Amino acid sequence: MKKTISFRISKLVFLSAMLVAVFTCSIVKAAPELIEKDGLRIVKLSGTPYDIGLQHGKLLKDDIMRIYKIYLKDLVYNKWMKEYAILGRGGKEAYSNPRKVMTKFAKAMEKNIPEEYIQEMKGIADGAQIPYSEVLNMNSHIDYFAILCSTLIATGPASKDGKLIEARNLDWAQGGLKDLDKFSTVFVIKPEKGHAFVSVFYPGLVGALTSVNDAKITSELNFSMAKGNAKNGTPALLLMRKVVQYGGSLDEAEKILRDAPRLAGYNITIADGNTNNARLIEITADVVDTLSPTDGKMVSTNHFITEKLADGNIDTSNFSSSPSEDRFNRLTELLNENYGNVDMALAQKMIHDGLVKVSGTVQTAIFKPADQLLWVWTRNRKPGDFVKLNVAELLAD
Repeated sequence: MKKTISFRISKLVFLSAMLVAVFTCSIVKAAPELIEKDGLRIVKLSGTPYDIGLQHGKLLKDDIMRIYKIYLKDLVYNKWMKEYAILGRGGKEAYSNPRKVMTKFAKAMEKNIPEEYIQEMKGIADGAQIPYSEVLNMNSHIDYFAILCSTLIATGPASKDGKLIEARNLDWAQGGLKDLDKFSTVFVIKPEKGHAFVSVFYPGLVGALTSVNDAKITSELNFSMAKGNAKNGTPALLLMRKVVQYGGSLDEAEKILRDAPRLAGYNITIADGNTNNARLIEITADVVDTLSPTDGKMVSTNHFITEKLADGNIDTSNFSSSPSEDRFNRLTELLNENYGNVDMALAQKMIHDGLVKVSGTVQTAIFKPADQLLWVWTRNRKPGDFVKLNVAELLAD
């Protein structure tokens, strides 16, 4: 009897030790990680929404504080807000107290932000030791202004091997700050719920603008300055975060956009590596319209082209050195010239064509979602110096 009891106790001790070892390994695997590939920074985060934010804030604290100082405070609050105040946006208070006006603007949208993203923003605030209101402002501010961007799709008969190629320039408002270029980061996010995904962006932001998930769905947003915006809705960055985290198909992504309380005009391109199909979803606060590739080709810049929204823009010709229509026409021309031959190398040349890429192009991403491949260029790199990334490897456990 004593031997049997002793054996059982030993077995329990052994099993307990094994469980401790398993959980210890899990903790190690889930730890945040910062690595570099060819000079491109990659950050891996996982866990609960708050944990992801806390890891983000602690790991990139110095960068976040620097970005919030030179960008959010010095540029957004003290320059852009005052320029818009002179044009009549936000009234006198936007000139005398721009932070207060931006905080009021962001706070009005907080009720339309999913709780998990509020918790992630609070995690960033705690990790980086900055006020939560500043994180909320950072993740909401672009809806007060505008970003630009250009996108091309080649698939089926338009691409060299029939697989979908998507190329996208992120053109930041008024060129952003070159001081921020060194902070461009590839985020690998593994949340508790939804899809794991890869996003190209900056520290201190929960939202996403250029992303691909483990279901081979890409998502990216171009602004389309429109008439009749709502007073509040889900901020664009966080709306796109929801799309990449919970959109497992083109239909699921579109439903998220249709169901969300929308704020302003956006052109959103969604692509599916499983079907090699894509969809342009153009939205305003009140209208959603969609478009599929024609003969395997599709282009989107910063004006509406769908039937319901084609006349819904305001003039944005002074926002960029290359107006939206000019970039759209040039990309269309290049797709026609290279029809049937588009691969990564040609997509790179087309999206960085002199009439498409502008001084404010801060990041470029080229996706081949069927093969789970991503090429990334940032403005601090030499022309044509793209870094190739394997999305499947980045998202592997």
